[in-house]
Amino acid sequence: MPSQDWVDLSSADPQNSSGNAGWGDMAGGVQNRPYVTSLSVINGSAETHVISGATGPEPTPAVEPGRVTAVVSPVNLCRHGQTPSPGMCYSTPNRVALNVVYRDGDASGSDFADPSETVSPPVTAESVIDMTVALNTLGRSLRWTWVNGDVLYWKTTNLGQQDATVRIKFHPATAPYLSTFPSGAGCTATPIFNCNIARADAEVLSASMLFSLDNTLDPALTGAVFATQNAIAGYLSPQQGAPAGQLALDLQAGSTHTRSDGTPQLGTVEAFLPAGALQNVYGLLPGDAAGAFAVTRTGDPGTNNAPTYQAWTAAGQGSEGLLITVTGVTFSVPKYRVKGKLTLAATQATVKGATATVTATVAACTAKAPCLASVFDLGKASAPRYSAARTTVIASAVVRAKAVSLAAKSAVLRKGDRYLLVVRSSSTKRAIVSTLGTVR
Repeated sequence: MPSQDWVDLSSADPQNSSGNAGWGDMAGGVQNRPYVTSLSVINGSAETHVISGATGPEPTPAVEPGRVTAVVSPVNLCRHGQTPSPGMCYSTPNRVALNVVYRDGDASGSDFADPSETVSPPVTAESVIDMTVALNTLGRSLRWTWVNGDVLYWKTTNLGQQDATVRIKFHPATAPYLSTFPSGAGCTATPIFNCNIARADAEVLSASMLFSLDNTLDPALTGAVFATQNAIAGYLSPQQGAPAGQLALDLQAGSTHTRSDGTPQLGTVEAFLPAGALQNVYGLLPGDAAGAFAVTRTGDPGTNNAPTYQAWTAAGQGSEGLLITVTGVTFSVPKYRVKGKLTLAATQATVKGATATVTATVAACTAKAPCLASVFDLGKASAPRYSAARTTVIASAVVRAKAVSLAAKSAVLRKGDRYLLVVRSSSTKRAIVSTLGTVR
């Protein structure tokens, strides 16, 4: 792999013999690119700081052979003099790759399992990479992130701003290595297509990330992260045009049918949906999400283990949300549809004078089986869709009939605001209905 010095060059630079676009081709150049502010490798109780306190994309300091470092590369950036064209190249990259690597001569090595290399500090499948990335001027456009690894911790700050940062802790993961890709194999395309490769040439242990800056996707996905293990690449594709609360996400992962030794390639797909995405895409509170999803495999035939659902908290894993994990995945291009499974009830809210009234029909609510209804104000429709901000307007009001009618002060639940209605069983406290609406 190239070094950071190499990918910082412009395609027009005489030293850039490849002619590929580098950060020097972007408006503002290297000073506007993302950079790693800190990077540590943790092996058991031993933590080695590799990068500490970086305040900008400064020239890469000289490091000895085998020393761990990181390379941040533009993806789909236009070369010097090339005209931007969607699907071809962009004036600022629509993807940014970040690879944790080690110095290998004038280049970088990325296979930490290579027995011919001595890496310092050592990196194994049990190591934890703890890294903070400043997205710099590209922070305004962050959407989802893909990781080759096992994500343990994920924290985003100042989303939607150019000073946005991401902190991640993750284990490196094994991925198949191919000396050459068969003609037409779209294993790294977006979306992935025609990835039909029988056998890997080898396996490598690597740690890498891909930030998607594609602003055509729903902004509510800002800050979402998903990861794969034993896969070549992954891709997140949301359905378009679905009604509020009915959107489903499709997660793709592409890999070879077998490992290099001929045994089946079995992978893992992880998807972390932050509180903002749960709330604004699915109409769910994070605390209800673990029991409110259905994950189904579509398209590519194959098998996998049953999905698991783990609630994440800001204190424990850096962010509030839900981690969905599917293991034992067979390939070549499985697609997993992540869809909410709670009942969707038609709801409306109207303002008359000083009162805002929220109504809905929930057949499960009766005099013998009452429900508890809560309403949360999500702010104006113009508010960032990745925001998880909410204000409790009505808390656990008892409902004894299917006709739900809840009154609140219009000074709190304002006309034009989005709201979330959650109806629970009074006996089990589980959500029966969780649905979005806008106050009219």
